[in-house]
Amino acid sequence: MTAKYQVIYQSLRQSILSGRLAPNTPLPSENALAIKYGVSRITSKRALNELAAADLIYRVQGVGSFVKGHRTSNGSRRILLVIPFADSHGIGNYEQGISDTLADTDWELLSMPNQQFAALPIKQIQQEYAGVLYYPTTLSADTARLITLYLAKIPIVLLDKTIPGVAIPSVTADNEAGGQLAVQHLLKLGHRRIAFLARTNFWDTFTGTVSARFFGYLNGYRDDPPAASDPLAWAQALTTRALPSERAAFLRQEKISAVVVENDLEALRFMQQLKQLGWSLPADLSVVGFDDLPAARLQEPALTTIRQDFVQIGTEAVNTLLAQMNDPAARLPEHKRVPVTLVTRASTVPFN
Repeated sequence: MTAKYQVIYQSLRQSILSGRLAPNTPLPSENALAIKYGVSRITSKRALNELAAADLIYRVQGVGSFVKGHRTSNGSRRILLVIPFADSHGIGNYEQGISDTLADTDWELLSMPNQQFAALPIKQIQQEYAGVLYYPTTLSADTARLITLYLAKIPIVLLDKTIPGVAIPSVTADNEAGGQLAVQHLLKLGHRRIAFLARTNFWDTFTGTVSARFFGYLNGYRDDPPAASDPLAWAQALTTRALPSERAAFLRQEKISAVVVENDLEALRFMQQLKQLGWSLPADLSVVGFDDLPAARLQEPALTTIRQDFVQIGTEAVNTLLAQMNDPAARLPEHKRVPVTLVTRASTVPFN
């Protein structure tokens, strides 16, 4: 449960960082805040003290508390969202959370695909944008560019992925928890031979979103592994077999009754391929995806999946960026994880 002073603090903080409360605007008094939120004056005073400690307000003795100016190094009020438009059907609705948070403010949100952004000179980015929200296509492809932005002191927050060891803030779903939820759901249904299917060879680096989901899957499996199982070898075998018929044969050979797939799009594609081979789903195989894209509920059978709160991730990302722009020298929490939930649908059934 959130402490009462934190409720006041977070509400005022967001209003300040988003620009809804302009610089030098007086804040309500301790008494006024206490009445509005139904708390003691001690609680409202603590909230104001926290805002002052965060350098968001200044106090004038005998007069009150006032909003400090929101600082950007170049005076720009533009925030740039970099996202791979070509793959947007497989990407959740981060933009809604970002747009909702910036609504009724003087911040302007612009979007650009990764390829176009990669061609922009660093100087132009510094001059035209106050900060960047960045969805990497792959860490291997984007890390060099991101390090350049970081060294140029351009405020930036990553969506969906994290660069280990670099203090670039990021906001992701709790991918490890999601992988664990998926396996625990299948174990409760009586499945024991549960494989993990990915689109790419995540084991080459064991970093990134897919690896995190695989590690969560392993954590869920650890307390109740089947005899003669090798989850990593299963994942490697399924991922590297290009033909659906080869994957199907491997599942039969290993008596695998359920699969956790790296994301919904791959899960839906795999289910369609198996049905074309004559498989009956979920009778022959239970399948769990990850993301809860709109297409997941339209499939037959509807896909059991791990739901990411894309809107909340977008909200957290823009709030993190605004805080970074307000005080670039501050050490921000480097990585935020947004909780995930299991959504049970028809693609998973008890083991028979």
